[in-house]
Amino acid sequence: MANANAPDDIDWDEAARMELEPDAIHESNDGYFFDCPECGSPATIENIIEEGRCNGYLNEQVEGVDFDVENVSCSARLQLEMAYTSDPESET
Repeated sequence: MANANAPDDIDWDEAARMELEPDAIHESNDGYFFDCPECGSPATIENIIEEGRCNGYLNEQVEGVDFDVENVSCSARLQLEMAYTSDPESET
């Protein structure tokens, strides 16, 4: 679950979590993104995984998205997590 680029001083167990609904993911010319829960700017999946930050923090405009990231103040550290479980193999 650890992000190799995340600082060691973040306690991800204490971080706020949100469950994503199907309409939480958006598509643009640059790929898929979420809205940053702190500042509302686009947060591309690539930037979340690689940088742990939204595009507003990184000052990177998302092509085709009407959101001006200039002068956006954001301190959110972001991390994606995928949880899963497997059904036990059924006996036949």
